[in-house]
Amino acid sequence: MPATYSDITTPAGAQQHERAEILQLTFQRYKYMLQNWWWIPLLTTAIGLGLQAWMVLSAPPQYQSNGRLMVSGKIALPEGAVYNEEAANFFGTQLELLQSSEVARRADARVMALNPNLEKVPVKLFASILPKTSIFAVSAQGLQPQQTKAYLDAVMDEYIAYRKSMRSDKSDVTLSAITDQVVDLEKNLRKAEDELLNWQKENNVVFLQEEGNSAGTYLAQLNRQLANLNTEYQLLETLSLEQNLERQNRVEAMAKNEPESMNSIMRGFGPAADYLKARQELQLLRAQLVEMGVNLKPRHPKMAELSQRIAMQERLMEIFQGQTKEQFASQMDSLRVQIKNIQASVKEWEVKALDLSRRLGEYERLKSKVERLKGLYEKLLASVQSVDVNRNIDQDVVMVMEYGTPPSVVRPDLGRALLMGGLGGFAVGLGILLLIGKLDDRYISVSELEAHSELDVVGLIPRLKASEMQVLETNDKRHILVESFRNIRSSILFMPAGDYNPKSFLVSSAIPGEGKSTLAMDLAVTMALAGSKTLLVDADLRRGRLNRHFAVQSEPGLAEILKEQSTYEKAVVSTQIPNLSFIPRGKALAAGTEPVPSANFSKLVSQLHDRYDYIIIDSCPVLAADDSSAMAPLVDAVFFVVRARFTSARLFIRSLKLLAVRGVNVRGLIYNCAEMGSSDYPYYQYKEYHRTTTAPTVAKT
Repeated sequence: MPATYSDITTPAGAQQHERAEILQLTFQRYKYMLQNWWWIPLLTTAIGLGLQAWMVLSAPPQYQSNGRLMVSGKIALPEGAVYNEEAANFFGTQLELLQSSEVARRADARVMALNPNLEKVPVKLFASILPKTSIFAVSAQGLQPQQTKAYLDAVMDEYIAYRKSMRSDKSDVTLSAITDQVVDLEKNLRKAEDELLNWQKENNVVFLQEEGNSAGTYLAQLNRQLANLNTEYQLLETLSLEQNLERQNRVEAMAKNEPESMNSIMRGFGPAADYLKARQELQLLRAQLVEMGVNLKPRHPKMAELSQRIAMQERLMEIFQGQTKEQFASQMDSLRVQIKNIQASVKEWEVKALDLSRRLGEYERLKSKVERLKGLYEKLLASVQSVDVNRNIDQDVVMVMEYGTPPSVVRPDLGRALLMGGLGGFAVGLGILLLIGKLDDRYISVSELEAHSELDVVGLIPRLKASEMQVLETNDKRHILVESFRNIRSSILFMPAGDYNPKSFLVSSAIPGEGKSTLAMDLAVTMALAGSKTLLVDADLRRGRLNRHFAVQSEPGLAEILKEQSTYEKAVVSTQIPNLSFIPRGKALAAGTEPVPSANFSKLVSQLHDRYDYIIIDSCPVLAADDSSAMAPLVDAVFFVVRARFTSARLFIRSLKLLAVRGVNVRGLIYNCAEMGSSDYPYYQYKEYHRTTTAPTVAKT
């Protein structure tokens, strides 16, 4: 789908358009290469077919022997270590091993040892896996039938032997590594056992265990007793006398069931018991007083006697109260002493218990170390025995299923060989074409030229046959060629030039053979036929031959004018084309001759500007001589000719750089010898517009 203008104006659209253009140019280039060098792939294909046919037909008869290897099962022994291989890539690994150089070397040695009379000739080995099986198909091809079969059998035997040697080597390495570990572990085990034995010599394990248990039990009892004493002391210190006496009564009740209780010190005797008894009697007397006071007056003798007894009982209670307080104080002192003694005992027994625990922990550590090393030692010994069993038992899963069959003659597949030869030759031919395409930097299309240059292409000149190479003339029948030069003429007429209209044009190219001289003549004829007074100047002072086309002498000409040996009035000649005059080259400059002074050429151009509408100057190629580079800055504009499939991009760019250094005004490119059937040349697509038999009248501009 072609890109629209709106697509191209966006960055993404511009990139897409640029990629499409690059692809199109690449396609055009290789299409051109294929059209012009089509015989190269054809030749290489023929060579490939011929070589393959010759190799197949001239090859001596080959003998083939076939054998088979099978991947079988194995018996799993619990006491034997199993040699495992990489399962994921097993079959691919075995194929490579079967065809390895080591197995081939061993097989060759085996064949020569068993069959010394056989001549050693190369034998090809082929190996593959049969589909949906675990069977390897092995075949050998050689020139001698007996050696072919012997080699195949030797390969299969040596392959099995090599696998066994690999397994044996692996077992030896494993056994050696485990044995080294067993030796080191045995040393560590003996050392640990000696440490445990020395510890047991210095310590009685049974005694330590019993002492540890006893110390723990006794220390727990001390801690409980200490807690009880602290509680009792805090209660005595915190509670009041009455509260302590009430608590004493509860303790006495509990003490009847627990005679060994720590609170038995508060049993009911001493001042505390007397105080309680006196308080009880006082309460009874007060109750009697209240009861008697109901019927008797306070001064009644019985009331007075009872009051006196109450007073005596109160004094007695005060005495007992003081004694009770002294008793509680003494009890608190006793508790403090007991707490202090028990705390000292706890600290002492804690030190003993910690020491016993440390010594028992050391014993357990040494014992655990010995048990751990002994277990690891036994495992390694079992591994040694397992590896040793593996070495003595054949565990190979690959076995020979069928040894080589009797050799039979095989013929190469001629069709397949020819196909491979043809494809190979064709690929080589395409590679040569690609290489030529990379090395050949000649422009093959105007699109390619525009992609490599910032200059505008002002005209396209079609490729002509040799019979059509004449100069344009009045009523010329080559309508497409005429139209091409009219297009260039229009470019000149409407060329933007600022304050003046360009009148002098120099036509040049990079190297000879690009058609600039013919193009300059045809352009001058086109301008003249349009009614413009035109002058054609042959400025190729070394090889100019334009005078031959007009059947005039080359002297006097431009060379004499520039050397001031003649004037332009004498050098100008008329032609059979109306409005067209011509100045020939003059005497050719010898090789190595210095070019004429630029001042004389500039003066001549100024003089000619006043007499002619247009001046077309044909100069020498830029890279051939310095004349063109010296004249180009002195004219109004320069047209640079690029010939299709001839001009090198490297030389073209170099020429433009030389002109740019001189400040030359290159106004455009003229693409010569364009293919009329290509998309780069649009006039040919509308050739029905150019079929008139009578040339149209050219209007004067």
